[in-house]
Amino acid sequence: NIAPNDWKTIDGGKVYTAEIGVPELDDIIYQNGAVLVYLSFAGNNYYEAVPQVFSGIAYGVTHSNKFVSIDLSAISGGIVSPPTTNTLAKIILIDATKLALNKNVNLNNLGEVQKAFNIK
Repeated sequence: NIAPNDWKTIDGGKVYTAEIGVPELDDIIYQNGAVLVYLSFAGNNYYEAVPQVFSGIAYGVTHSNKFVSIDLSAISGGIVSPPTTNTLAKIILIDATKLALNKNVNLNNLGEVQKAFNIK
């Protein structure tokens, strides 16, 4: 759950970033696995894979050991406003072995990922 006050900017509002601690994101996953991020806005139950452009806003993700960073910026390069309601994030970590066994899974489709990797 990313609250509105979790979004921070250091460039006057051109880019906002929210960092999420993920203790399970270790060096093995970071180096050889997959980190998948899906976002849902305004309390709906529909999740979009990141990276994504929605209504002129580009959403991106970076990750390192123990955290995931989600950013948003206007595709025009101008000032953007962060979400004013809670944003739901699903972060899925997949190790390299499971990823290799499921090569044909559409990683942009949360439902397909949950089914293929037995994620509830």
